[in-house]
Amino acid sequence: MFPVLTWWLLTELIGLAVLPITFRFFRHLPDRGYAFTKPLGLLLIAYPFWLLTTLGFLTNTRGAIALVAVGVAALAWWFGTRPTMGDAVPSAVSGRQSLVEWLRENKSSVLATELVFTLAFFAWTLVRAYMPEITATEKPMEFAFLNGVLQSERFPPLDPWLSGYAISYYYLGYLIAAMLTLLSGVASEVAFNLMIALLFALAATGAFGLAYNLIRESRVATRNTQALLFALFAPVLLLLIGNLEGLFEVLHTRGMGAWEFWQWLDIKGLTTAPITNTFIPTDNWWWWRASRVIHDVAQGMTQEVIDEFPQFSFLLGDMHPHVLALPFALLALAVALNLLKQVPSKFQVLSLDLALGPLILGGLFFLNSWDILPYGFILVAAFALARVRAGWDARATRDLAIFVLALGAASVALYLPFFIGFQSQAGGILPVLFVKTRLHQYLMMFGLFVFVLGAFLARLVWEHREMRAPDWLNRLLPPFTAALAFPLAVAGLALGLVALVPSLREQAQGVIPGARENLLASLMDAYFRPLWSDPFLFLLLIILLAVMAVLLRASLADVHTTFVLLLALTGFLLTFSVEFVYLRDQFWTRMNTVFKFYFQAWTLFSIAAMCAVFHLSQTLRGIARGVWLGALAVLLGASLLYPALAIPNRADAFRRAPTLDGIAWIREFNPGDYAAIQWLRAHAPRGAVTLEAPGDEYSYGNRISMATGLPTVLGWGGHESQWRGNTKLFKDDAAGIDRAADVARIYQTLDAQELLTLLDKYAINFVVVGRFERERYSLAKPQIEKFGKVMSLAFEEDDTRIYALR
Repeated sequence: MFPVLTWWLLTELIGLAVLPITFRFFRHLPDRGYAFTKPLGLLLIAYPFWLLTTLGFLTNTRGAIALVAVGVAALAWWFGTRPTMGDAVPSAVSGRQSLVEWLRENKSSVLATELVFTLAFFAWTLVRAYMPEITATEKPMEFAFLNGVLQSERFPPLDPWLSGYAISYYYLGYLIAAMLTLLSGVASEVAFNLMIALLFALAATGAFGLAYNLIRESRVATRNTQALLFALFAPVLLLLIGNLEGLFEVLHTRGMGAWEFWQWLDIKGLTTAPITNTFIPTDNWWWWRASRVIHDVAQGMTQEVIDEFPQFSFLLGDMHPHVLALPFALLALAVALNLLKQVPSKFQVLSLDLALGPLILGGLFFLNSWDILPYGFILVAAFALARVRAGWDARATRDLAIFVLALGAASVALYLPFFIGFQSQAGGILPVLFVKTRLHQYLMMFGLFVFVLGAFLARLVWEHREMRAPDWLNRLLPPFTAALAFPLAVAGLALGLVALVPSLREQAQGVIPGARENLLASLMDAYFRPLWSDPFLFLLLIILLAVMAVLLRASLADVHTTFVLLLALTGFLLTFSVEFVYLRDQFWTRMNTVFKFYFQAWTLFSIAAMCAVFHLSQTLRGIARGVWLGALAVLLGASLLYPALAIPNRADAFRRAPTLDGIAWIREFNPGDYAAIQWLRAHAPRGAVTLEAPGDEYSYGNRISMATGLPTVLGWGGHESQWRGNTKLFKDDAAGIDRAADVARIYQTLDAQELLTLLDKYAINFVVVGRFERERYSLAKPQIEKFGKVMSLAFEEDDTRIYALR
């Protein structure tokens, strides 16, 4: 319990440290940014610590972090006593409301915000205690990154799975986790699970804060208590509910529905799931299928598509960048809302309201590069809409240009050391061929949100009924035409590139049937045939997008409606775009693009839907209100089936004793390895290269480097190639590089000179010989004993040994 309380208190102190900054920066919001003090505090401390450590002015130690934190707090509270922009005297003297006065007058919203954070943190900590194991999926990779940061004196941090090189990944989230780990003194295997719970709590608080601020801005009269109660619904929509696949799991396991229906539904793995004639699915990890409801079949072959949503991600427990970035994405939305609310008469393109924008937007790229697209778009759109509300003129065009250039340039400049060394597997944008998302699978993913936001749009159309039908048609035509033109533009661009770039032409001819005989016809057939065969989702989306575009223009006087429409519009644009284009990676499919864009769309939909629920509940009357509430209750109940059944399944029905120790399972599975990990943590110098056998992807291999952060010669090679875009640093036949073969030689050779040469080549300090190495290389006794001739046996327990360089 002590580590839990320590993390909670530490996060509270970090939020308190920057409270004057949020109070001043978010001065246009009803809650003055109080719900966002904690993520903003983490970013304001992490950024200077990262930069100073990268530039060599600090080392990665607890004392250095504490020094930066105290410095940031001192500057923040000093800044809080300074005059606001345009004032000659401090706010307390000038008549503006002081921080203390505001806290006194808004204690109910402050207490509600703290209650949401505290309950969410302790509740998800309890959930994590019943599923703490750092194993399977990508948790070993993420734990290795966390420990790799902890092992590094300077930044960029050492890559635990490629000794001699730095991490080539967006690692700011792991740096923040390591920063909290060092400050709290908590073991990293406990900190891993606490960080998952903290992210859950910060996201819950951010969703609550956004909803509260938007409801308070609504033109529908509401009391503060009512706004607080409705805002509590936002974390439920963002974090707790699942998609509608959970309902179909229940129906299938009960034996309901014809076989033909389940074949048509086409959820990967559901048709063959066991039928128990109960309402509770029992097969292991059945809840995984909810993250694979979009089933692409191209040329008769299944293509993996990931459609995670927050409840699945937190249930899975991977500390992946899209999860690490979630609270900071909500922070960016708060900045956008603050921008949109600027007082027109005092609008300044480089005002205080924009001061932290580049820090947050650039930080989002450093956290999860995919997030910069939607949240950058929303920030720019919010600025533009604020200028439209103030009156668009020639100066407004100049202001928008300055804002876009300043935001982009500063976002890059602030994080330039990261951008200089960053490598990626991204290889450009390609058209989506052979597949389109089927409407029923899209609705299984987003059905609740489509219903709520569709009803919201219908209500807004009714509220604008004074607009005549010809006016509607005239206003709908441009966005409708633009949506229709988008796939045509993609097709034209694809054809042009294929015609002009020989390498692309060769690739197209290799994957598209008939392309060698008639490239143009074959490419267009692969691109358009799926759309002609199943156009229903396309038609739904272009109608929604066109209506939202018209309503956005018509609602500019209402900040609440404008921002809700902006969020919904961006979310639908994200899901629309992946029907036609994707970012090419090593998989050559739209898998990761759908994954990242759908997750971001869920985030935007959840906040927009919460505000839509409030608006509809306050404005609908009579039969329409009853029908809408009944349908909402059914869909919400169906969405809550997922967490109600999946959490107990994931937690093994809560039968085990709770613990937050993520590697306690290793102590049971392999006591020798566990003891070796603890010995290396206690005795190995920081960053010492420690050899172990490289493991296969998602395997038990590389357990030592995972749990210690000490770099090894090679870890998961497939992941390394994804992070760096190629294998040249560890497997390059032309350059004579083959780390996997060298590791095998180290373990298998009996030649002492060859052994010493290879140990020296990779500057290896320790060699681990455990059960995994023995089995991997079929080691005989002489192959193991040979290490003792050139190294010292430093540790031995059970069947695990550690040899140290003399």
